[in-house]
Amino acid sequence: MSGARPPLEVYRSSRFDRRLREVDADLQQHCRSVVLAISRRSPTPGHRIKPILPQKYFFEARLNRSDRLIFRIEGEKLHLVDIVAHDDIDRYGRR
Repeated sequence: MSGARPPLEVYRSSRFDRRLREVDADLQQHCRSVVLAISRRSPTPGHRIKPILPQKYFFEARLNRSDRLIFRIEGEKLHLVDIVAHDDIDRYGRR
């Protein structure tokens, strides 16, 4: 047995789905690759994953210079919440 952990189950919010449809095709593809890396528990330093302060309930991952993926992990589940501009991240600092 290799001891490798299985990927996280991915759950997508309606807000996330709506935003994913609104962004251009390049960002959609990049977002999918970031989600895949997070779900496989193998993000890279370039994703710059960090908790959103002050409550640290949500996390952000860098998609490009201005856009961030908002998500949270509960147990073995990855919840995709939203895609927002970096400047709009504050609204996810509190539940």
